[in-house]
Amino acid sequence: MNDFNKTIDEAYELFNQKEFDAALKLVTDAQISIAHNGEISDEVKTSLYNFKGFIFLGLNDLENTRRCFEKALEINPNSSQACAGLGEVFFIQRLDQEAKVMFEWALDNNPYNQFAVGGLVKVNTSLGLPEKHNTLNIETTIKKGNVYYRLLAEAYQLFAERKHEETLKKINEVEKLFCKSLTANSVTTRMASLDNFKGFNYLALGMLEEAQESFEQALNLNPNSSQACAGLGEVFYLIGRDEDAKSMFEWGVKNNPNNRVAQAGLEKVNKTLNLPVEDNSLLKRQSA
Repeated sequence: MNDFNKTIDEAYELFNQKEFDAALKLVTDAQISIAHNGEISDEVKTSLYNFKGFIFLGLNDLENTRRCFEKALEINPNSSQACAGLGEVFFIQRLDQEAKVMFEWALDNNPYNQFAVGGLVKVNTSLGLPEKHNTLNIETTIKKGNVYYRLLAEAYQLFAERKHEETLKKINEVEKLFCKSLTANSVTTRMASLDNFKGFNYLALGMLEEAQESFEQALNLNPNSSQACAGLGEVFYLIGRDEDAKSMFEWGVKNNPNNRVAQAGLEKVNKTLNLPVEDNSLLKRQSA
């Protein structure tokens, strides 16, 4: 165990020096070594996945970053660092509402998590809210007179734990609040966001017709929704409509160039179509 602790200390030192590749190798080697030498406690497993998540974040590898933090949450649903890490991923992808939910849950699990404190400040600023605005704060929730954000936060927590059927039930509870708790100006955008959220849960469950319907509803409400385009692209790709999938992934990238789902989808459908991975017909039209 002493060798393990020494290796992790060295990895942290490399991480602080921004030697991310070297730090990642040490952490991975440590995981393999300790797995061979005995049972790893859930606490250690969670800590290692969180550490790897932040290393991948330093490498700007958002896909592996998300996977590590999601794995940490599977082991410990109350991990403040995993919530904060996912919040950062969502913020980078310009999913501000989702980022806010995760930063708030991080602080609910550990009010002294400074990474989460800073994350909540910046996402609140992006949303035009007071820096310390926190919908999980009981006093704030009572003053607002609704439980929209609390239920939504619970839904994202379930989604992170891959409990997709339970997530869909929670989303239905959220939808019932629209008529009485949200102002008219905010309803359309938030309904579109919820439809996208439902769509990705249906995708995870292999319910492609329901997923398609959800993403199409989101696009009807918000024609510029990058997530809806990416979601539809994935549905079309799974049912073999490659040309349609390519078109939707391209629109997903156009509406949000940082949308990793759309980027990865475009790359894989281009490979299927024997095209360069970065081929984008929308960009060709703009340059023509």
